Amino acid sequence: DNSEEMIALAGRSFPEATYSNLSFRVMDARYLTFSGQFEVVFSNAVLHWVPEQQAVLEGVKRSLKASGRLLFQMGGEGNAGEVFAVLDDLVKRNSWRDYFKGFTFPYAFFSADDYSALLREAGLEPIRVELVPKDMQQPGLAGLTGWIRTTWLPYTHRVPEHLREQFIVELADSYLKFHPLDSQGKAHVAMIRLEVEAGISP
Repeated sequence: DNSEEMIALAGRSFPEATYSNLSFRVMDARYLTFSGQFEVVFSNAVLHWVPEQQAVLEGVKRSLKASGRLLFQMGGEGNAGEVFAVLDDLVKRNSWRDYFKGFTFPYAFFSADDYSALLREAGLEPIRVELVPKDMQQPGLAGLTGWIRTTWLPYTHRVPEHLREQFIVELADSYLKFHPLDSQGKAHVAMIRLEVEAGISP
């Protein structure tokens, strides 16, 4: 992880003296410094935050042993599309638009074909690259706002802190107008996951 705080927390939670099979390093996924060390490189729900995927994949290839493979899961093309549709309208409103001047889309959501091409360009052979729909459920308005509060930081942190909660609630309310809670009071969000398995090209 590139967060010193997160790595420190991991080290305190799983000290190497007790968990000799674990170690934690501060490192940027775009600049991996490993060389032929791993049978498997695994990433879960992280890489859609990194636009420079080619740099990631080239570093992963260097990190793998000749027989190694990578297993990735990340947001894929179309992920949370219904939320983005509501967001696109929300950030254009008079009360919010000034905070989003110059804002650029912060995620990297790839199609299966596009990601397969990136793998091959990095010298990796796709084994399975697939978009997988997921129905994410949250317990009502409180669950939906909690998810927005902790996950949508590139958007929420554009807004001054004293207005942030108002923005979050307005987004959740706007979303639920188009996608109401079900009969059990749950909110549903259509997510798309890109699942990737690849190895080093022969």
